[in-house]
Amino acid sequence: MELYMRGLVVPLLYFLFNAIAMKFDCCIGYSPKALCREEEREALWSFKKGIHDPSDRLSSWIGEECCNWKGVFCHNTSGHVLRFNLRFDFDKNASALGGEISSSLSHLKHLRYLDLSCNDFGSINIPKFFGSLSNLRYLNLSDAGFGGVIPHQLGNLSKLHYLDIGNSYNHPIKSLNVEDLEWISGLPIEYLDMTNVNLSRSSNWLQVMNKLHSLSVLLLSYCVLSAIDPLPHANFSSLLILDLSRNYLISSSSFDWFADLSSLTTLDLASNQIHGQIPYGLSNMTSLRFLDLSNNYFVGSFPHWLFHITTLEHLDLGSRGFVNNMFEGKLPNDVGNLTSVTYLDLSYNALEEVPRSLGNLCSFQLNSFSYYRPRKRLQFLSLRGNQLSGSFPDFLGECRSLEYLDLGKNRLSGHLPNELGRLKSLSSLSIATNLFSGIVSEKHLTNLTSLEELDASSNLQLTLQVSSSWTPPFQLKRLDLGSCLLGPQFPECLHSSNMFLGSNKFTDTLPQIPSGVIRLDLSNNLFRGSLYPMLCQRNKKENLLEYLDVSGNLLSGELPNCWMYWRGLTRLKLANSNLMGCIPSSMGSLFWLGSLHLRNNHLSGDIPLSMKNCSNLEVLDLSENELSGSIPAWVGNFIGKFIEIFPGVDDKTYTPGLMVLVLHSNKFNGSIPLELCHLHSLQILDLGNNNLSGTIPRCFGNFSSMNKPSNSTSPFLFHNDHYFVWGLTDTATVVMKGLEYEYGNNLGLVAGIDLSSNKLSGGIPEELTCLHGLISLNLSNNHLQGKIPAKIGDMKSLESLDLSMNRLSGVIPQGMATISFLGHLNLSYNNLSGKIPSGTQFQGFSPLSFIGNPELCGAPLTDGCGKHGKPKGPIPENDGEEDSGWLDIRWLYLGMAWGFVVGFWDILAPLAFKRAWRYAYFQFRDEMKYRLLGWFL
Repeated sequence: MELYMRGLVVPLLYFLFNAIAMKFDCCIGYSPKALCREEEREALWSFKKGIHDPSDRLSSWIGEECCNWKGVFCHNTSGHVLRFNLRFDFDKNASALGGEISSSLSHLKHLRYLDLSCNDFGSINIPKFFGSLSNLRYLNLSDAGFGGVIPHQLGNLSKLHYLDIGNSYNHPIKSLNVEDLEWISGLPIEYLDMTNVNLSRSSNWLQVMNKLHSLSVLLLSYCVLSAIDPLPHANFSSLLILDLSRNYLISSSSFDWFADLSSLTTLDLASNQIHGQIPYGLSNMTSLRFLDLSNNYFVGSFPHWLFHITTLEHLDLGSRGFVNNMFEGKLPNDVGNLTSVTYLDLSYNALEEVPRSLGNLCSFQLNSFSYYRPRKRLQFLSLRGNQLSGSFPDFLGECRSLEYLDLGKNRLSGHLPNELGRLKSLSSLSIATNLFSGIVSEKHLTNLTSLEELDASSNLQLTLQVSSSWTPPFQLKRLDLGSCLLGPQFPECLHSSNMFLGSNKFTDTLPQIPSGVIRLDLSNNLFRGSLYPMLCQRNKKENLLEYLDVSGNLLSGELPNCWMYWRGLTRLKLANSNLMGCIPSSMGSLFWLGSLHLRNNHLSGDIPLSMKNCSNLEVLDLSENELSGSIPAWVGNFIGKFIEIFPGVDDKTYTPGLMVLVLHSNKFNGSIPLELCHLHSLQILDLGNNNLSGTIPRCFGNFSSMNKPSNSTSPFLFHNDHYFVWGLTDTATVVMKGLEYEYGNNLGLVAGIDLSSNKLSGGIPEELTCLHGLISLNLSNNHLQGKIPAKIGDMKSLESLDLSMNRLSGVIPQGMATISFLGHLNLSYNNLSGKIPSGTQFQGFSPLSFIGNPELCGAPLTDGCGKHGKPKGPIPENDGEEDSGWLDIRWLYLGMAWGFVVGFWDILAPLAFKRAWRYAYFQFRDEMKYRLLGWFL
């Protein structure tokens, strides 16, 4: 969207900038005579002394003629400095300026233009003396690293036409704020950019802006605006561009003053929380070219008047993320009036039908301003995430100018029409998550010479059928055909730097990875054989691979020892792949690795010492293998730090350290290393079902990421995701409430500790009760003694707690009954006594949560409590076998397991030995899966 907005707005801003500049640039120039004024030269010298200039950008500041210095422009007769421009240009091989700004600049009494933008002044305040530069017309301090309160002295600049103090990013320290905006009300401002300036304390911001009668451009994105006071009439009727996006505006009725903005050409209200109908005042904006209302809570049907603003070129009513508009029903036929629109986004609404008149946006017409120049036609169309059904809209075959088409996540069905191949300008096509069936052939693809992205994933009955000798006429950057009907042969003719072909029916051996591939997903297929041919045949060119997922295949053999060829890997998923042998030492060469999944294989031996070099790991899952030895203490060194993305370049980013450590179901022994307590970012720790002994470290209470409830719904993003693989979320498998869950986009919400089924002894450390954000705690089937910590009731986020099959004694703390989110509790087979705490939460649990504690009484157990909080009935005597309770339950589980095996084998045996039965079964399963998907979608 930003690219399209820039294409519309930049030409207009360029015109405004030049108009402002012409007001004072006509006398700027250079005369061969020495014109520099001594007082102003000394002022500039003093300024330079306070500046940090690592790349020597001010090296030309020598000699007495300051009018020749870089960034300094003088009057061509008087020699006064009129223009001072030290803006940092990112495209040039230089560094930003920093340091202190000397008050000597106040001696530049004739200065009209000051630009210090895109530098880094380390969060210092904007100098108050800038307000004394009384001749200033242009002031640009954007993205310059200023912080604190904007000085009201800027209100003294009575000739100022252009003020830019915005920032393109929100920094918690390098941020500006305003206590009162009244100082700006008397300025002759034409252009005002305060993007990312906190205006939350300026409740009268709209009334102040209404006093700026000359205002043409107002940019207030990311300003924490949450309310709009009533405005009877808008006086800034000359406004052309208004951006109020990414704030907290709520009521659509607060925008009645829009009716006075008839000259507006650009309006951006995206990513607020606006409820209700689209403000009717927009109907008066007959010059509007750009309108973005995306990511709000607009509801109902589309207003017909919206489609009579025929000047519109960019219309975004879609949604992305967790905030959704909800326009519903049929798109009105009047949409065909928008013949100037080149960008139309209606994604993630509740549309059920689009009219054929939408094709009018694609038809050839002459521009109304020139009979010799045809206008641009529709280039961007997104209908993703609606409720469209039926066949592929055939009128789209006439949209020859389309460059981006997204029909994903609807209920469209049938075969793809050959007319799709007419869209020669198409660079991105998505038909993912529909019910399309049949064949994608060469006829559909041969003419798509501009295609760069193709996503047809999650169409369970769609297959690709092209000749093995066919050469595609395009070069794909992204190909996603996951969860389709591809196979058994791998499509060698299709190549892309990003290939997602998981959940198909490929049965070949794994293909060799071309050096240009960056991301490759071949998971959940039927690939067979070894990983060696895929990974160990060295390419002539450097491998660019960052993401590899071949989990869930029918592989065999060992993990190859050639990972030194793939040093750029950031994520590696080889889970559920039947791999054997040891973890090879060359895996330690994967310095950039952020995520490693090797769960559910047959790996054995120790974790190699070389893996301590993988210090950027954030997710490590080695569960369900046969690994042995002690847990390496150096895992505790995987902590947060700043790293260089590109060596030699002064550009660092922060990696938070290990967040997920899952070593469940192996043969690790020894004690839990205390060094794990250094992992302050750890959210999931699963060491269950091993042979660990010793005590639970008290310092586990130091896990700061578990200390407070998480409010993050963001996926895990790795240190290099912002540069390379942004948008690919990671997953983690967690055992909670006795079941196995796989978390993806909501992984940031999960915090859990599982130390179950080990040989841990001692007590439950009181320090664990400080982990107020913990959701799951499982310490079952150990040798823990002592009492349940009295402050366990402070763990208000707990949803699952399992302390069963230990030797805990004493009463159940009353505070446990106040854990309102607790949905799974198991305290069985301990030596607990007394009355079970009363409370709605506890009485709702099954008696099985408390059995095996002979001296426990009260609901939900059938034994009531007598005097002194003891059971009324006889208490079974302990005959010296203190472990008999949980031994009995083990025999119960063993009997259940044998019963399940014997009964289930009656079903599996025919499938294993009768090919016809097996084929019939899997055909039936696929058919039912397809039908169910159709019902739910």
